[in-house]
Formats: sequence, C-alpha cells, structure tokens
Amino acid sequence: MISAGQLISERVMLKRDRFFAVSARDGSIRPGEFLGDGLWDGDTRILSLLRVLVNGVEPRAVGFETDDASATFAAEADGVHVTRVRFVESGLHERITVENRGGAVVDAVLEVEVAADFAAMLGIRGAVPELASPVPAPAIRTVDGVRFAGIKPTRVITFPEGLTHQLRLRPGEEFALRLDVVPETDRPVVDFVAGLDEAKETYERWSADCMSVRTDNPAVNALLDQAIDDLRMLSNRYDTGIFPTAGMPWYAVPFGRDTLISSILLLHVNPDLARGVLRYLAKHQGTRVDEGSEEQPGKILHEVRDGEVVERGLWPHILYGTVDATSLFLCALTETEDWTHDHRFADELWPAAEAALNWCMRYGDSDGDGYVEYLGGRARNQGWKDSDGSLTNTDGTEASRPAALCEVQAYLHRGLVGMSRRKPSLRAHAAELKRRFNHDFWMPDEKYIAQGLDGSKLQVRAVTSNPGHCLWMRIVERTKAAHVARRLVAPDMFTGWGIRTLSGRAVNFDPCSYHNGSVWPFDSALAVAGLRQYGYAVEAERIARGLIEASIAFPLHRPPELFCGDVRGPGEGPKEYWNTCTPQLWSAAAMFTCVSSILGLDADPRRKTLRVAPIETGLWKRIEVNGLHFAGQRVDFTVEGTTVKAGRLANGVRIESRARLS
Repeated sequence: MISAGQLISERVMLKRDRFFAVSARDGSIRPGEFLGDGLWDGDTRILSLLRVLVNGVEPRAVGFETDDASATFAAEADGVHVTRVRFVESGLHERITVENRGGAVVDAVLEVEVAADFAAMLGIRGAVPELASPVPAPAIRTVDGVRFAGIKPTRVITFPEGLTHQLRLRPGEEFALRLDVVPETDRPVVDFVAGLDEAKETYERWSADCMSVRTDNPAVNALLDQAIDDLRMLSNRYDTGIFPTAGMPWYAVPFGRDTLISSILLLHVNPDLARGVLRYLAKHQGTRVDEGSEEQPGKILHEVRDGEVVERGLWPHILYGTVDATSLFLCALTETEDWTHDHRFADELWPAAEAALNWCMRYGDSDGDGYVEYLGGRARNQGWKDSDGSLTNTDGTEASRPAALCEVQAYLHRGLVGMSRRKPSLRAHAAELKRRFNHDFWMPDEKYIAQGLDGSKLQVRAVTSNPGHCLWMRIVERTKAAHVARRLVAPDMFTGWGIRTLSGRAVNFDPCSYHNGSVWPFDSALAVAGLRQYGYAVEAERIARGLIEASIAFPLHRPPELFCGDVRGPGEGPKEYWNTCTPQLWSAAAMFTCVSSILGLDADPRRKTLRVAPIETGLWKRIEVNGLHFAGQRVDFTVEGTTVKAGRLANGVRIESRARLS
C-alpha cells in the first residue's frame, strides 16, 4: 500500500468549483492505494471506489493525457481497447468506450465497480480522529444505476442502464457507456459533449483574461501555462466573485492567508482574483468573540470547512485561527487599489479594512506592546509555518507564547503604509513600527532578523526564511537588508533549488520536514521579490532561476506545495516531500513572481508608469509579455536580453525601462 501522499504528484486531479476528483493514472479510484482518492463534494467524499473491469480484471494501462479541464485514460485487455474520457462539473462524468481493433469477433464483459463511504477530509487526514475510519455506505440499486445514502446522498447513473454489460464486438465495432456520479438533486445531469466543451472553454476564457508569457524556452512556457490553468482549476465561484482554494487534495477549500498572499502576487496576471478574495473574506469577517472558532471582531478567517465535521460540531464551519491573515487583508486591499486604480472597489471594502486594523491594534496586540502576537489555538503555531515544531529556540526547545513573528509585523507595517495613502495619520505609526522592529528583531551577532519574539519578549534566534517576507514588505532598513540578502543565498540557506525554511546549521534541521529545512516555492519567491526591491538583482535571479528549474523537474511542470531542502547535486532533481499538495495555489503564483522579479517589474501607478529593468538570465534570451494588467489597462512588451520593446499601450500608460528601450 502506498502511504498517504507519497505519490500525490502522480495522481490525476480534476476540479470544477467545489467538486474535485483524485485518481490513479489509469483512472481508478482506490483509497486503499492513496488515501485522498475519490470524488469530493467539498470536504465530503461522495465516491470512494471506481474500477472498470473487462472479464473480471482491470485492463492494462497504456497511457493517459490530462489537462485541467479533462483527462483521458487508455487501456487494453483481452483483445479490446478501452478509452475513458472524464471531466468534472457538479459531479464526475465519464465516457467509457470499448473498441475492437482486431480482426476477429470479441466477446467481453464490461463491469464498473463503485462505492461511497462519505469520508470527511479532516477525518482521513487525522485532524478529527472520530472520523478517521469511514465505512462504505450500502448500495441501493435503481433503474438507472446505484444510489448511496449518506450525509450527501449520491447517484451513480449509467447509460445504457446497468453496471455490467455483456459485449460482442465485431472488428472495428465499439461500445460506449456513459457514467455520471452526481449528488441527489432535482438538477438535470449535464450533457456529456456539451459539458466537456464547456469545461474546455472555461479554461480558454480564463487564459484570455490572464497575462500571457512566452519565452524561447519551451519548458518555461509549459510551466507558466500549467500555472495559469491550475489557478483556474483551484478556483471556486461565489456570489462575491472567483476565489481560489489553497491546494489539492488536502486543502481544496477557502483559506485566508494563502489567497491573500497569492492575490497580491497575481495582480498583474489577473486582478479579478484579488477582488474575489477580498470580497469573500470581507463578507465572512469576524463580528463577535467566539472561543470555539477563534472568531473576533474584525478578524479575517483562516479556513472554511463543511460536511460531517461541521454538522457534528467537531470543527467550526469557519475557523479564524490565524495571526497573519488580518494584516495581510490590509496589504492586499491597498496593493490592489494601488495597482489597479479601482478606487470604487477600495471604497466598497474600506470599512472592512478599518475593522481589520482595529483587530490588529486591539485583539492582535493583546499586551499593548505594538506587535501582533498569538497565544495559539487549534493550531499551536498560527503563522504560515503552522506545524507544532516550527517556532523553536536555537537549542531546539519550543519558544514560549504569546509569540510575535517577524513577518507578521512586516505585513502590518505594509498595511499601515498602504492605508496611510487614504489616512495620512497612520504614517507615523508605520514609521515607529519599522524603527522598533529593526531594533527589537535584529540579531547583531548573526546580522540577521530573528524569527520572532517569545512570551518574555526575547528573540527567537532561529535563522529561518521568514525574513525574506520582511524584505518583500519593505520593513527592513537598507543597511540591514544587505546582511539579510547575503545570508539568504549562503550555503546553509540556499540549496541551489530554493531557500530552506530553516538553516542547515540548526540542531533541528531536517530537509524533509514540513517547516524545518524544506523549501516552499512561495516562501522563496517572496524573498526573490524582496531582494529585487532592495536592489539585489543578481541574488534574486539566482534563486528565481533555481526555483523555476526545480518546478520544471516535477511531474506536469507543477511546482508542489513544498519539496525537500537537500543540496542540489549534478544530474539530480529536487526531492519530493511525501505529503505535498499539488497543484498548489501560492506555488503556482510564485512562478509569476519569479518571472516578474527577473524582469524587474515595478510600478508607479499614480503616473501610470510600468518600470521594467530586466537582468540577464539563463532561463531565456527572449520573452514576450502580453495582456499584463496595470492601472485598469492591458499592457504588452517584449524583452530581448535586457532590451525592452513596448507593444500595446493604453492611453496614458507608459513603460519606463532602466535598461535599453527600443
């Protein structure tokens, strides 16, 4: 049996809004092989087994093709060729075709095995032990298939009717069986051909709405195309707009922190993501004090769950247990207004921003020292490194609480700077926070920023990747930034593929841990962006190139949630972390941050000026950028080496190059 998550990158993932399917590369769904397999409706697995048999055995897989809209599986058995075409739309839809490609008549029995256990995602992941061992629901035969009764009653419909079919195929003949797995509702089942066409058209429309990048490196192009498709696949549609979920299969639900960071990184790619994210989070912003859900007035949510864990009171529908999402909301809203010039949108959400700022000052800073801290809740650690052992002293012991993380103060600082454009009185607050931060978090002997301050206001002196976020948010004084830049690319931090979450010199360093030595693409990308902003272009390009090359090496050119922090060796690829999500939202977003940092993209929105300062890279010699979103317009330009050539420019928008402009 394969351990849960060991080969997540080898699974085939399809998703449309809240429904998603996880299967093997032969199309089969077997949780005994991979725990996350199934057809999921949100947090509930409504199909836990799907096998296609010919004469009692599974056909031999001979290939598969997949894009984010559909998947096609090919197999052979007993003289027949089996093709399965699948897509997801309010359920799973599949066309199974059995074809006789030989010269003689073939008799065969086609059989489809199905089961449903209505497993809870948090149950099988171990977060809710009471639901760790789901039991298959009884199958009730119906005229057109099977019905499974459970928390979300499900129908399996076949046409022609029946799960078993005796076939006699003459040479060249074929038999097609349509299979639909859908919730039991009054809605008609989607037509297969029309549904498949619509699924593909959804991605075509999405691509047209997003920035397009083309280089003379096909591998880079494939990476960025996959990232664009993955952003759409991960997204759900709500009345507030489009909202990308965090990652598959474990985190295919709304998250606060992940989407806020990603929406900032993707403003030039498609700002509608930021609008949808901010509206959704504002709609669900905390309004009361509730210890069970960790809700507080003004607080931005951590995650949204549904299904049995919620109905039985084992987990809150909305969990607010995060220390950073609220200050990130301030950053995302002000950065969105600044980049898009969509002032009406900012007006609409400004009350939510003021409530979020009030949370930072009141509930987030419980002891009144000016820093946002956390005590812990369902998650002991409530920053982005939320595993239990991710905040430790240099001897490996846990830091005391409440803890003030360095990056959280950086987020707050950037939020204050952004809000001060409308509320100038906040400038002094931002400046004072920056001054105190550079004094209290600076480790003179290490010439580096501490990971945090513990409950006694002592530095948590671990050398981590977190200061890269501080560069990104521009809270670090320039003289100190030079030291941070050098350390980020030092051998104990930079692996050749990316930046480790924890120094290789630490006593608790483990390159294959979740947060204590692994590489997270988004985390490294934020450091890349920060380095470029402070003028360290060579260092930024080196890390960005390593991260892109690592991502290209993974299956389907998909950057995973994280990978192991082993040193890059000649002829060796990056080592996969055993339980990583892929596709992953902020890992996909990180690819565009790497590209924009190599190009040196910066903006002066008030002058409607896009600055481009490319640095030479081994990734490409020529790059075309089309449809970049800026100041409410679309912009095109091309870079040859370091020479920038402007393309389509809307009225009032101009490109300013620090290299040569032709």
